[in-house]
Amino acid sequence: MRSLFSKMFLGFILIILLSGLFTLMISYRAPVGPFGGLKKQLTSQRADDLAHLLSTVGLAAVKILAQGGEEELISYLLEAGEQKHDRFFLLREDYTTFSGRKLPKGAVDLAVASRNANDIQSKTTGIEIIIALPLDQNRQVVTIVGTTNGMLRSSVFPRNQRKTAGLVPIILMTLLAAPACYMLARSLTTPIRNLRKATQRITKGDYSTRVDLFGSRSDEIVDLSHDFNTMAQKIQSLLDSQKRLLRDISHELRSPLTRLNVALEMLRQQPENTEPHLARIEKESTQLNELITQLLTLAWIEAQFEHVSRQPVNLQKLLGDIVHNAQFEAMGGNNKKEIEIEKFDNITVPGSSEMLNRALENVIRNGLYYTSPESSVEIRVLKNENQVSITVQDHGSGVPHEQLTQIFKPFFRVHEARDRKSGGTGIGLTIAKQAVLMHGGSIEAKNGEEDGLIIEITLPLS
Repeated sequence: MRSLFSKMFLGFILIILLSGLFTLMISYRAPVGPFGGLKKQLTSQRADDLAHLLSTVGLAAVKILAQGGEEELISYLLEAGEQKHDRFFLLREDYTTFSGRKLPKGAVDLAVASRNANDIQSKTTGIEIIIALPLDQNRQVVTIVGTTNGMLRSSVFPRNQRKTAGLVPIILMTLLAAPACYMLARSLTTPIRNLRKATQRITKGDYSTRVDLFGSRSDEIVDLSHDFNTMAQKIQSLLDSQKRLLRDISHELRSPLTRLNVALEMLRQQPENTEPHLARIEKESTQLNELITQLLTLAWIEAQFEHVSRQPVNLQKLLGDIVHNAQFEAMGGNNKKEIEIEKFDNITVPGSSEMLNRALENVIRNGLYYTSPESSVEIRVLKNENQVSITVQDHGSGVPHEQLTQIFKPFFRVHEARDRKSGGTGIGLTIAKQAVLMHGGSIEAKNGEEDGLIIEITLPLS
């Protein structure tokens, strides 16, 4: 039985049957409850019926014994017991039976009490009712004893049907429970089958597969379906990103390689004019080297995303080194650009010094590159209870509002002042974002009120 539906369906029915039978048994045994009063009423009625019947059978038995002898008496008592589904015994003065049959437990004591009291006596046990009645037979005292089944073995069914009669409630309970168990098992296994089919479709390459969330249903299976859809969405997004990245890398590599080939061909054609062609080759090879370095850095950060080693990092020292190096490089150009950093208290954040250095350096160099001549890049550090915010603002042309969220994607360039001709690989801000995210922080961009771009990095303090 490999089917989960079959296992659950039969399991539910078995549990319901066992629970029902156990409940009935406990209720039946209990002196109080729904069966308590009914048992007392039926037991009292059955005892009254047996007492009335016993007096009739007793008188007839005494008469038959006097006229027909013991054999006819025994035959009569057996026949009367079969007809009424009871048992009857006639006891001599020494409390032995004429038939030699074994008396029920406690019947002799009840017969003694009956003769002593010269009145009818009764006794009810867990399984039967015993009644004793004294009678006179030719100046001898005999006792008629009758027993009838108690509540545990009802006389509703004939003796030859009692073995099968117990199956009736089980069959009825099964018929009543089966539809409910079927619907319950179906409601639990149908979503699982749908999940299995969706998994098979994803295995075949259909990453757009999603699972229906089953309307208004709200349980663990819906949560599992939601997690499956989230997983499928992330897998599809990751694969799409990989395809887009490969396409962008191919495009980015093709342009400098094409220019390299052109420079080499022109160098062959004009061997006397080597200097400009060699300069072009050097420029293109430098750009290729920078692009490959950035790609390797991005791949390394993504590979270390879940395994970053966290050590205390002094932000004051880290930013001081980055600003010093960037400012030194900026002094070599014709355009005067400066970096201004507001003083702040000593702040330590947990994380990787190398990766935080790459994130902050890329953002600061990006601002320094695009800020206008004779302007500055402003850095502010603010600390609150749980996090620290690092803001880098330049005074360049800014970024169109609809493209602010896209500048962190690989190879994205704004088609205005920040285009390919302005330099850069288009991966620096992507590296910054990944490095910040792996530290549990966030990074976002917005335009300044007057000009320029503001990039804000938030890092947790613990």
